Amino acid sequence: MSEKIKIAGLCGRSGSGKGYVCRIFEEMGIPSIDTDAVYRSLVTGGGSNPSPCLTAIAEAFGAGVLNAAGDLNRQALADIVFAPGAGACLQRLNAITHKYIKEATQRQIVFLEKTGYRAVLIDAPVLFESGFDKLCDVIFYVCAPDTVLIQRICARDGITEEQARRRLDAQMSDAELALRCDGVIRNDGFSDVKVQVAKLTKQFSLRT
Repeated sequence: MSEKIKIAGLCGRSGSGKGYVCRIFEEMGIPSIDTDAVYRSLVTGGGSNPSPCLTAIAEAFGAGVLNAAGDLNRQALADIVFAPGAGACLQRLNAITHKYIKEATQRQIVFLEKTGYRAVLIDAPVLFESGFDKLCDVIFYVCAPDTVLIQRICARDGITEEQARRRLDAQMSDAELALRCDGVIRNDGFSDVKVQVAKLTKQFSLRT
């Protein structure tokens, strides 16, 4: 009987560079599941046959959050849920999406376990809010200064500094994340991420 796969959670605020950190883990033989990519797969490509997740979002926030192809217009939805005082809208969105993302992610974990992998990394921006932390054996946190986060978000998404700050304000703080995690990875552009990842994989026995 194969050994049960170890599940490592990876969290961090927007712009912290979780995708880059995942690539480092993958270079060391630990595959990752990007829950944001899972989400995208649930809200695009549906056409005339949208997923239950996309249907629920449109019912909750209106047809205006869909584009001409019938896929999710993420910016239109973001304008609603990240607007000042729209905390209840964000909670409503999360209540809809987390269920579907979690189910799809668990199917991928089962596949990787059957394939023979010893460990898998779950990249989840809202790891704790979505309940993904309950699946994890260990949790790592990627961090960087707010000035770096804002710069990265603006460059990546083409939004203003004010919009980037609003997005960060709607997320769990650095202090809260650090307290809940087993290890920290600094991705500030100066620290050696590869050395940090290698140390954590050894410390928590994620590789053979």
